Amino acid sequence: MLILITGGCKNGKSSKAEKIAYELSKGKDLFYLATMIASDKEDVNRIKKHICSRESMPFTTIEKGRDIGTSTDLLSDNATVLLDSLTALLSNEMFKTSEKGDFEFFADAGKKVYRDIYYLNEKVKNLIIVSDNIQNDIGMYDSYTDSFRKGLAYLEYRLNLISDKTIEVVAGKEMDIKEKMSFDYKNINGNVLVIGGAFQGKRDFVKDKFEISSEEIFICDEDTTDIPRGFKCYEHVEKYVFACVKRDISPEPSFEKGAVIIFDDIFCGVVPMDELLRKYREIAGRFVQQIAKNADVYRVFCGRGIKL
Repeated sequence: MLILITGGCKNGKSSKAEKIAYELSKGKDLFYLATMIASDKEDVNRIKKHICSRESMPFTTIEKGRDIGTSTDLLSDNATVLLDSLTALLSNEMFKTSEKGDFEFFADAGKKVYRDIYYLNEKVKNLIIVSDNIQNDIGMYDSYTDSFRKGLAYLEYRLNLISDKTIEVVAGKEMDIKEKMSFDYKNINGNVLVIGGAFQGKRDFVKDKFEISSEEIFICDEDTTDIPRGFKCYEHVEKYVFACVKRDISPEPSFEKGAVIIFDDIFCGVVPMDELLRKYREIAGRFVQQIAKNADVYRVFCGRGIKL
């Protein structure tokens, strides 16, 4: 059995994963695959806290920050493995230091991590993976950070497809992301608003569920200050709002009747220090609420659309 557990920082993911792993293993052949490589005192203290939190459970801890596929030599066929965390593992594989001390960047690290996990999952009885949802904020990042966020979203999306269960943990409570839900996707009167974090598969969801082709989608950018007519779908509408805010123009929800509007969720995370970004997030929040009043709203997470 493969279970993916994701959600925001400090929401109880690790505790939930430890409990699930223990129950599946019945206390036998239980392994903790720890992927964090400590880089400072804070990391060392965090690792100590995690070790203390699972002292009451019979975990055998394996420290493996990279190449986790090779850890199968240390595991039994009947093993239940808790991998914590996918986030740290991807970081370790994507950003490295050479023997000479030079920085090395591996853009396709996500694909390697996926292959390693797929192999590991084939070799053990149960695999529980803890990840982090880092896709919902207003931050405008450098290319390295964006590659990391995209790589983690890729891994969560692919693992969700092959998992037996995917859980999002919020404030210690869990929601089953893979649960089958029936919706009427045929919107007639109002618009459709599709929202979710970056790289979550919103475009693929829209193309599949609403039968829209790539040619029928208008992609907004940071220079888009007018919404053109004649399209069935408008993507990255948050960038249209940003373009208007930069030029002190009020964004207008002048979309085609029945159009699908795709909006990146930029509303979580720390309030930005930059005055322009604070104004942008505030205006974008009001704008998206205005759209939602006369729209069917779907949240896309790990490729799965949930009607709100």
